[in-house]
Amino acid sequence: MRSLFCKIFLSFLLITLLASFTTVMISYLAQIGPYGQFKKMVERNQVQALTHSLSITGLAAVKILENGGKKALIAYLQEVEKQHHSKIFLLQDDSSSYSNRSMPQPTIDLALSSRNSHDTQHNITETEIIVAFPLFTHDEQEMTLVGSTARIVRPSVFVDEKEKKGWQRILFLRHRFGLPVIVVFLIAGIGCYLLARSLTAPIRDLRKATQQMSKGDYSARVKILKRRRDEITDLGHDFNTMAERTQSLLTSQKRLLRDISHELRSPLTRQNLAVELARQRFSDAEPYLARIEKESGRLNELIDQLLILTRLEGNIDNSAKETVELHTLLNSIVHDADFEIANQNKSIEMQHLDTATIAGSIELLRRALENVIRNGLRYTAAGSAVQITLSKSVDFVTIIVRDYGPGVPQENLEQIFKPFFRVAEARERDSGGTGIGLAIAKQAISMHGGSIVAKNAAKGGLIIEIHLPL
Repeated sequence: MRSLFCKIFLSFLLITLLASFTTVMISYLAQIGPYGQFKKMVERNQVQALTHSLSITGLAAVKILENGGKKALIAYLQEVEKQHHSKIFLLQDDSSSYSNRSMPQPTIDLALSSRNSHDTQHNITETEIIVAFPLFTHDEQEMTLVGSTARIVRPSVFVDEKEKKGWQRILFLRHRFGLPVIVVFLIAGIGCYLLARSLTAPIRDLRKATQQMSKGDYSARVKILKRRRDEITDLGHDFNTMAERTQSLLTSQKRLLRDISHELRSPLTRQNLAVELARQRFSDAEPYLARIEKESGRLNELIDQLLILTRLEGNIDNSAKETVELHTLLNSIVHDADFEIANQNKSIEMQHLDTATIAGSIELLRRALENVIRNGLRYTAAGSAVQITLSKSVDFVTIIVRDYGPGVPQENLEQIFKPFFRVAEARERDSGGTGIGLAIAKQAISMHGGSIVAKNAAKGGLIIEIHLPL
């Protein structure tokens, strides 16, 4: 079946028809089938048993009436009713009862029919069976004996509503709809469960493969069942094709970056050697050689950062996870940065430093924090200090780096974490920035399950907040 729409439509249609057919079969078995025949046999046996019992009671009633009178007859009939849990009426020729009790209209109608036909008559109502047949005394006085008993509709264990258990009350609801309803729900539930499982199983596999790809495992594939031929199967094939092409492109990209890195580093190394040789032979060319050396260093740094960013964007971190003491790591970074800015009329202030330890890669965390701190030092105003705080809460650690530079336009606060984004092209080049440091910081923090945001300070400068889970 190729179409998923047709599969869903026909499956639900089949489930509905199956449930309806089962309901019809239950009704058939209850009314016409073997159960119905059994019910009729029970009713017939009840009629025969009641007729036989009434015939004996009738003969005894006639004898008692002739010998003991009306009071003895009434006492006898009451005793029989009590023993057999039934109702018995002995009617005179004017259709009045000897006991002067009121009779239901169906009983009166059946008695008149039996008297007119001079034969035994019976009637089966929803709750009882009534039998009437004529009697004659020795002086040919005509009477009619009418008896009724409860109809056996269900097994005796279900008759008394007060004695029913919970499951019995549910199974035998009013009008006996309980069992068909339960069967319909059972069949529909099983059918819909199997259908839902069949439809969602490949979607779950597709979701699992997608999650694996999002974590950097581009070898993830969806298992395709050969017997399935629908839109979900086509989607699985398309996903596998996309995954294969993505994996191929990323593999080619990594190989290209590795080859470019190798090819660029080799001439850069030779260039630096040539600069040293030229410096020894041509002392008057020192300014030019220094410039070449500086640009070579920046190019080396750019290559290193590109390789790191490429690795992080692919969520590929080969660094060993270890226990990282963030306060110790920050102290180390600040110590190195203080040494580098000794002659720049700038400083770093550690305003607050809690003791905090997390699990992660010390290499990536060092790069992330170092890039953020160096970024602040690069733009903070002369004579000012970059302020750093490390605070610890129950669930996470917060690191705040604040500088007193020009800040960033509000619309660019999120874009500064994108590779090669420059708020001011000339200023970035003069400061020596490559536009990759904050992008590396964002990727490294994200790989540790954290977040990094930037916002402008109220009194000028930029604030970068880093949140890392404990």
